[in-house]
Amino acid sequence: MDPLDHAPSYSLLCPQERFQKDEEMYHIIKSSYLISDAADGKSNHRHLVFRRNRKEDGLLFILCWACFKLISDQTYYVCSYCKHGYHKECVESPSKFHSSDHPKHPLQLVWFPGNLKQCCSCRRSRGPLLYYCSICDFSLDPVCVGKPTSLIIDNPKRHKHTLHYFPRISALVCDVCGLEGHIDYLYVCLLCDFIVHKRCVYFPFVIKVSRHDHRLGFTYKLPYEKSTDCGVCHTKIKENFGEYSCTKEGCIYAVHSRCAMQRNVSDGKELEGEPEEVYEDTKMFEEKGDGIIQHSTHPSHPLRLENKFHDERKHCQACRLPSYDDRGGNVYRCMQCDDFILHESCAYLPRVKQFMLHVHPLILGRSDYPKGLFQCRKCHRYSCGFAYECGVGSCYLLVPLDTICASICEPFNYHSHQHPLFVTCGTYESKICSICLSKERQPLNCVKCDFVLCFHCATLPHKARYERDEHLLIFSYEEDANDDELYGCEICEEDINPSKGLYACNKCGLTLHIECLLGRDPYMKLGSYSNSGEKVYILPNTCSTRPICKTCQRRCAYKIKMKSSRGPYIYCSFHCYNMDG
Repeated sequence: MDPLDHAPSYSLLCPQERFQKDEEMYHIIKSSYLISDAADGKSNHRHLVFRRNRKEDGLLFILCWACFKLISDQTYYVCSYCKHGYHKECVESPSKFHSSDHPKHPLQLVWFPGNLKQCCSCRRSRGPLLYYCSICDFSLDPVCVGKPTSLIIDNPKRHKHTLHYFPRISALVCDVCGLEGHIDYLYVCLLCDFIVHKRCVYFPFVIKVSRHDHRLGFTYKLPYEKSTDCGVCHTKIKENFGEYSCTKEGCIYAVHSRCAMQRNVSDGKELEGEPEEVYEDTKMFEEKGDGIIQHSTHPSHPLRLENKFHDERKHCQACRLPSYDDRGGNVYRCMQCDDFILHESCAYLPRVKQFMLHVHPLILGRSDYPKGLFQCRKCHRYSCGFAYECGVGSCYLLVPLDTICASICEPFNYHSHQHPLFVTCGTYESKICSICLSKERQPLNCVKCDFVLCFHCATLPHKARYERDEHLLIFSYEEDANDDELYGCEICEEDINPSKGLYACNKCGLTLHIECLLGRDPYMKLGSYSNSGEKVYILPNTCSTRPICKTCQRRCAYKIKMKSSRGPYIYCSFHCYNMDG
């Protein structure tokens, strides 16, 4: 009989009060979840658990603090002392459990204080509460313990024979993904030496990936005469194991099965037999005549093409870079509004495009995210230019993007590095940028050397103008520079380490720090914006006496300064504004 049928919920213990600190790596839970059965009930009376109804509490979802998975059931439990929510299964977890997923040894309920282990069944849970076999290093969260895996699988499309669960952890190689088993569940065919991971059994046969224009089909042997590299991780694809290759005749492109199933590479939907999605004419303008267009972001007036337009006071409305940047100097300029210009390349930006790190198509729009202000999810700069957002309303991953980051694709040819760059990191992997030394998730990197480039540095303009120099300054980066090769900044008069990048005039020998020349918020223009319910005012910083930033306590050194509706304080950048929030 279920203990809850005869025991009130206030007689249950909080999972965090059940363990005893008697191990180095984890704490064994020996006590019962019922307060009446606890060895020492005196210290546990504050940590009692009671039932709650998620719908009545007005909660769409709640996170369980034992397994770190979302609670989908209407009924959940809350500790009266620590106020944390828990699954019913996580509260009512016996101290030992015999699972068919791991029949060789009983599983002990333990508490990992550092969340070191992952559930071997769902591969999603990394919470501290797990059932664990220390002999086999096997773990299950309490929710998955109650949902034992099937002992047989029949999927004739993947394999013609019945597949049987193989409960022993081993280094057998999966025929679908080509990786060793380790902690992944394995199924085997006893008739023909076929081995497959549980999560690989139902891999789709036709998919669309974010890194390639055509659909990919699953195959056990590549249809190409020569071996090829994976289009995601850029390592060699092994023969005789499953992978995905391009279905378009004459196109040579393939990816590892497991790489294709990454969260930002494919949505994992089966597209076999489904019609292909075709984006017809997605341009943002209508041609009105010779060099004249009507752009949808400026519907009131037509724009005229002007060649070699140079005015450092004018900035492109889309990318917010000046008119003299690397894009050739050709701009479309409004025939009536003096301030509205678009680089020729920015005017030709498609309304719908695919970005290599997002599985859904992105839609281009004006910067009303919200009301003229957004922060790019890759370079992390604030901008009042155009933004690409996901066309799927419920998706929030990696958006919005500014037009410069959204235009980066593989291979990326960086002017200060001799090899092409790719994104080879997995969805949750990070690396240190070789220039700014920031830790970035999924940066660009070189597959031939150790060079890493974050999107913030990748999108720095190659050329920029300094008001006291008649020439354009060029961005440069010296990888092997040492402390004896320092330069002096013309603006702040401090040393510049060329290994962290600088702007220099090749004719005058002038050198400047990146931020001294561009500022911290180069994509912002003067005006007022809404940000999280507050008004943010971008003001010119042109007074002879520079104000002192409230956060960093330094005089505002950049071309703009900020003021907020939260008080009469001045900030030198969005970084300092957010730090003070």
